[in-house]
Amino acid sequence: MKKTLLTSVCVLTVFFGFAQFQKGNKVLGFGLGFSNGNTETQNNSFAPSSKSSAFNGSVELGFATRENRLHGFFIGASTSKNKSESRQPVFNSSENKTQSFNAGYFTRIYKSLGKQFYVFGDLRGGYYYSENKNINPNFTNLESTQKVHTANISAFPGVAYKWSNRFLLEVRTGDIVSIGYNRSITTNSSNSDKQVSNSFAFNSSLGVGFLQNIGIGARWIIGTNKKS
Repeated sequence: MKKTLLTSVCVLTVFFGFAQFQKGNKVLGFGLGFSNGNTETQNNSFAPSSKSSAFNGSVELGFATRENRLHGFFIGASTSKNKSESRQPVFNSSENKTQSFNAGYFTRIYKSLGKQFYVFGDLRGGYYYSENKNINPNFTNLESTQKVHTANISAFPGVAYKWSNRFLLEVRTGDIVSIGYNRSITTNSSNSDKQVSNSFAFNSSLGVGFLQNIGIGARWIIGTNKKS
């Protein structure tokens, strides 16, 4: 009887005993992206052409307050540029520049599924800022600028696998629910007019759209000792 009980405890330890985190652990995640493109039509000098480039980066740092709970902060930024030219019916060129910044707070809870697999729920709120400029040199450097301020709260689920004591692999789905306030300010260099719009949005998705925004990533667990 004692032997059977001891064996059962060992099996349960193997399947469920791996704590997701230890209190005080730091969990780091980051992303980096770059793209560059050039589109033109060969043997046709009058065809439209375009050049584009983009860069984005993000960092997320969480602090374990329990073996299955994280609280932390995220920050990110991106920039992109697109320039296009057309020679018919007359030469015309335009340039678009976009830059954005976001920062916020998140909390996440993990639930063990066994064999170091976990399901999690993530709730986060943040501030998002973007600035978009359109420049057209053909019209005396006509420039329009749109600045967008957004406050957003969202929640989404996901699945995680603890690959080792140092790394966590995760797959997240789209937002189950998202609530946001948006303020947009548009100005034009040709006049002093300013267009201001305010909007409030609530979105919820459990249908096909729920699977259209899937994210895959890895997190680095800092501060784990050999006893975990």
